[in-house]
Amino acid sequence: MEEDTDAGFKIPSQCPYLNALYPELCSLHDKLYFGKWRKMEANPNEIKRAYAKLDQLLSQVKEIVREENILQARQDVQKAWDALAMANPDDEPYVSVQHMDQALSYIHHAINDLLQEKQAKLHSPADYEMHYDVVLPFKEDL
Repeated sequence: MEEDTDAGFKIPSQCPYLNALYPELCSLHDKLYFGKWRKMEANPNEIKRAYAKLDQLLSQVKEIVREENILQARQDVQKAWDALAMANPDDEPYVSVQHMDQALSYIHHAINDLLQEKQAKLHSPADYEMHYDVVLPFKEDL
């Protein structure tokens, strides 16, 4: 795992995804899932950077889905692209968060479609929460 100041957590000493399929996708997903942009105090620059990272993750997922040719994953990738296209973080960063969060959710579904096809354990960020110094997004609002 690489350090990412926008991730909202310190990188653990050992990568918790070493024994998972698609560790790079799961790691990037969780950096965004636990990211500062999803918190109430996020600033516009954090949201803009998260948008760029979402686009990068989605491109990586799309490439793997294209290679694996899994229909449900392709559909989830398309839904993620559609949601991300609705975001405009340069002009409306706070309105964009909802669309970005929706895109991240569809990306998560696509990753799990890939894992399910290989009969592997599905990815759940909550399974990795213990490796980070975070509170799951939106739990702090409860």
